[in-house]
Amino acid sequence: MWVLLLLAAIIPQTFCQLEEYKIDVEECKTAGFNPETLKCGLCERLSDYHLETLMSDCMQCCIKEEEFKHNKYPTAILEVCECNLARFPQVQAFVHKDMARQFGGKVRVKHVRGVRPQVALKDADSKTQEVLSVEKWDTDTLIDFFNQWLE
Repeated sequence: MWVLLLLAAIIPQTFCQLEEYKIDVEECKTAGFNPETLKCGLCERLSDYHLETLMSDCMQCCIKEEEFKHNKYPTAILEVCECNLARFPQVQAFVHKDMARQFGGKVRVKHVRGVRPQVALKDADSKTQEVLSVEKWDTDTLIDFFNQWLE
């Protein structure tokens, strides 16, 4: 009888000690993660690269992303100048590899003389609502942006 009471007292404490393991900032940095800037959305993409073994540590080191509220637009125009395009190799790759095609006509590339790379977001009436410079964006950032901002 005393044994059962003793087990009843010990078992709940044992399970209480099995709380979720948290990694401190130094352990995150040692593991190669920067907890000050690491977004959990990036951790979720590790499986795309067959790196599932890193996911649990990554998720414990990341910053939870608040759902960013913004307008979504039916179309976007990536405006580039062919004469300047070589100065922006990531945008050039997006244009020359025809990556806009994956958005099913929602993203078009327009050649405008003298313009630096920019995205014009259009409403349903094809009126420009926002224009954003994409000079320093890489192809992944462009793709993520279009996935998030287009209907």
